[in-house]
Amino acid sequence: MKTKFSGILTLLLAFVVHLTFAQEKTVSGTVSDNNSLPLPGATVIVKGTTTGVSTDFDGNYLISTNVGDALIFSYVGYASQTIVVGAAANTINVILQPDNELEEIVVTAFGTGDRNARETVYANQTIKAEDLISTPTKNALEGLRGKTAGVKLSTGSGSVGASTRIVLRGEGSLTGNNNALIIVDGIAIDNSTTRGGAGSGTTGYSDFGNRFNDINPDDIESITILKGPSATSLYGSRGASGVVLITTKSGKGSKMKVNYSGSTSMETPIVLLQRQSKFGQGFDNASLDSGENWSWGPAFDGVVRPWTSPVDTDGDGSLEALTRPYSAVKNQLVDFFNTGYTTNHSVNISGSTEGFTYFTSFSNTDQTGVLDNTYYKRNNLTFNASAKLSDRLQSDFKVSYANTRQNTAQEGSRAFEGNNAYAMAVQSPINIPFTELKDYQNPFHGIDGYWGSYSSVNPYYILNEYGNEANIDNVLASASLTYNFTDELSLTGRFGGNIVNTQTDVWTPTFIPAEQLVWTNDLGIATRNTRHESLGDYTNFTNRSLNLDATVLANFSKEFNEDLKLTAAAGYNFFQRERKSLTGSTVGGLVVEGVYNLSNSVQNPTSNMFRSKYRIYGALANATLGYKNAAFLELSARNDWSSTLPAENNSFFYGAVGGSIIFTDLFNIKNDILNYGKLRGSYGTSGKDAGLYQLNSTFTGNPNIVNLGDFALFFPIGSTPGFTLGNFIGNPALKPELTTTYEVGADLGFFENKVNVAYTYYHSNHDDQIVTIGLPRSTGYTQTAVNIGRMENKGHELTLTLKPLSGVIEGLDFEVFGTYSKNENKVVQITDDLDELNIANFGFAAGTTIAVVAKEGLPFGTFKGNNFKYNDQGQVIVADTGFPVYADEDQYLGNFQPDYIASFGLNAQYKGFGIRALLDMKKGGLFASQTKFSGEFNGTTVNTTIYNREPFIIPNSVVDNGDGTFSENTVQITEQDYYTNYDVPASTHLIDASYVKLREVELSYTFPKKLLDNTFITNARLAIYGKNLYYWLPDENKYADPEVNGPALTGNAQGLETTQTPSQRSLGLSVQLTF
Repeated sequence: MKTKFSGILTLLLAFVVHLTFAQEKTVSGTVSDNNSLPLPGATVIVKGTTTGVSTDFDGNYLISTNVGDALIFSYVGYASQTIVVGAAANTINVILQPDNELEEIVVTAFGTGDRNARETVYANQTIKAEDLISTPTKNALEGLRGKTAGVKLSTGSGSVGASTRIVLRGEGSLTGNNNALIIVDGIAIDNSTTRGGAGSGTTGYSDFGNRFNDINPDDIESITILKGPSATSLYGSRGASGVVLITTKSGKGSKMKVNYSGSTSMETPIVLLQRQSKFGQGFDNASLDSGENWSWGPAFDGVVRPWTSPVDTDGDGSLEALTRPYSAVKNQLVDFFNTGYTTNHSVNISGSTEGFTYFTSFSNTDQTGVLDNTYYKRNNLTFNASAKLSDRLQSDFKVSYANTRQNTAQEGSRAFEGNNAYAMAVQSPINIPFTELKDYQNPFHGIDGYWGSYSSVNPYYILNEYGNEANIDNVLASASLTYNFTDELSLTGRFGGNIVNTQTDVWTPTFIPAEQLVWTNDLGIATRNTRHESLGDYTNFTNRSLNLDATVLANFSKEFNEDLKLTAAAGYNFFQRERKSLTGSTVGGLVVEGVYNLSNSVQNPTSNMFRSKYRIYGALANATLGYKNAAFLELSARNDWSSTLPAENNSFFYGAVGGSIIFTDLFNIKNDILNYGKLRGSYGTSGKDAGLYQLNSTFTGNPNIVNLGDFALFFPIGSTPGFTLGNFIGNPALKPELTTTYEVGADLGFFENKVNVAYTYYHSNHDDQIVTIGLPRSTGYTQTAVNIGRMENKGHELTLTLKPLSGVIEGLDFEVFGTYSKNENKVVQITDDLDELNIANFGFAAGTTIAVVAKEGLPFGTFKGNNFKYNDQGQVIVADTGFPVYADEDQYLGNFQPDYIASFGLNAQYKGFGIRALLDMKKGGLFASQTKFSGEFNGTTVNTTIYNREPFIIPNSVVDNGDGTFSENTVQITEQDYYTNYDVPASTHLIDASYVKLREVELSYTFPKKLLDNTFITNARLAIYGKNLYYWLPDENKYADPEVNGPALTGNAQGLETTQTPSQRSLGLSVQLTF
């Protein structure tokens, strides 16, 4: 009987299994809108699973499912539909209706669950992949330009792999990090910058970029910008400056899909510097000098003369030189550069089977820079997978690896030390042909024959023989498990890490030029010994950064009735960052020329080791109560415990409250004009903990006693040890910085969402700033950290989207969009005794220095320096020499904060043809230009010939009679005297930083399906594109791109242009294929 019963059970089980598998089927169909137009990219998901697909360009889909499953069809801006799969249904065609409720999905903090945009109580912006990389880019941050409101981006240089700074809603910290926190799939990444060289804006620095550069843009599904208090409070101390949430791609579809995207482009430099073309080499209007880098010589006359130093090139005892007409070289600076080339190749494979999704990709980026011997090479490998382990247990695993190798050029303004190739070119006379200098091994252009006496090293020798190499490995991995206890309660655990290994090698070769001979008037020869020489040096830097990030989060969702729904989350987060670095440098030169190794040092090489560990714990919670899916109240809170704060202050609490009302739904407002209306507001706090090791005094290892150029003296010496007490005294009473923010806004849809408007007003106060201040030397220390000051940011953000032709022309998808943001920053208070804080100093030259300061009552980033002295009528007061008199004290001259930032763009698709265009602009703000200063000093800029080198009188100038009256100035000066014998005030080197840029243009064609039916290709798209195609700048800016800032890279000392490598214009071709 028992055997019979077992047999019956076995047969019954086999029947059930057979029946189950018999119910599996493939469903296909088309998703279209109410005008019967296909909806490409619509989502089709099996309800309650991770199985899903996206429709192709023609709105077609194909998915494996089971009879009885519910399919959810959704598309942004349209109402979702749910359809149950019947036994006879093999084809399901769906028409989605426009949704007056703007059903957009946004990513929320800490992965507390993707939410419908209608439920959020704060401003948020999500940029999808197709908009982020609308034109191919190797840096996703650069792809954000002009596409979001309230985001301020700047770059450290136009060179390969340079850093990008991202600030949301203005700077909130006086001296701390103001960059947004970067989160990739729930894990905080190391976005620090790496630099090399002397680290100075004058003598030189190498910008090896920040680590966001290592992410493959083609792996990104979307980027969400979180700025408001309710959005960022869950990240506590780390999210005080805003959060950039990156979601990478995952597997979709019921069958394997292979995507390829490739692009190739050529880059040409945008040389904005306008140079005069009337006068050439020399130190006055009458004297020629072939070694002089000044262009204060005689007017060009076209007479053929020698222009290189006289050298004996063939050993016959006679001197030779190259000759050319004494005239300006056309396109001189443009010809200094090469045409750069960039290729991108990216392949990904994705798909899903029952309960399992996968996505894997490989990409290669290969860029040849516009400067000789500069390159950027990156390889990326990514694997993402998720598995439904049971009805209740879901797992996710993601890992990515990037290797970046690059050789960049040192930036900086001072040509005399021979580190900065572009500065060397900028400070060369107008009559030097750079195209001939490229043969830097030619004896006429080598170390001995090179023409320059002061700008004394061939810039192509610098680019090809100096080294600024980096090799960076970046691994980001995470794993998570989600267990659904019930339909209402789940628990998620996520653990991730980011490991970055960086090695840089920076070297200078050995060279000692012979005594130089130069040509003078009437082909006379003079000797000169002013050239720079080098004993050679080599610096190796290795750094290992390890970020660990773990989160446990419980999620609860409960519908109490048709009108009331509660969504809540609570959990714990742990974050730790550990860094270890070692720097070794040769001292006294190299024993063997051309061997770059620390053991090749003449003296004992120096080493500097740095180790640090930072840890923060946080308990967090969030709850949202929804009423009729039209009114929402949200509460969030976090408590942090930080390792950088004293025990009595290391626990600090942040919280936020927000609410929103969709009044068109709540009050059933239906009309032909306003179809969607939402009001929202929030209030909350966030903040920042202290920097590393500011609680206690520290020791300095192997400190430098005196620097003697190529040589140096260090401790230990005699009985004095190598470790000595530093100059910084710790402050064990520090407490965290506190930011309090409120925001209000509205989201409106008009004319069936043909017009959508999002507006936000915000106001933030940043208190208890942690700042390092100076101390009297009588204390035995020079610095300490204290909590001081208040800074304020308030502003407006506006986003507008228009679809005026929606439904008017069949097959046409046309969209116009724009953004506008205005932030008003003010330093409210420093201390009761101090009303100004120095952020940075930059010296154009001796006697001409400008400071970047935080001054009470003025915006952060105010420039301070000397200026002309004016009388009450606004006339310039001059001395009896005819030169202007300086103001009695340094003045506040303006700041680098823009008045507003805006953008305008359009996207259009019609029968496979597409066009995208993007204009963005910045109005107001200033930048200090070293290029302007250097060009004026050397006599090369166009404004040094306004008076044609003839004597002139300072316009609108008077002489102070000493009795309160003024007389007309009649003393003449020359342009050369003005720019070389008089220190022109720093105020004259500040330039309007406004611009309008044609940022992107793309023309594309997507091949029709019918054309591809008999091929193995399912989708094909071809495009030509351009970037930075045109600039509009103020008339006063004849010098540099106002977006390029340094040498602070991503730091706070912005608005300093130090003759960096210029930005580039790109033209390219891209192709996208799906198999």
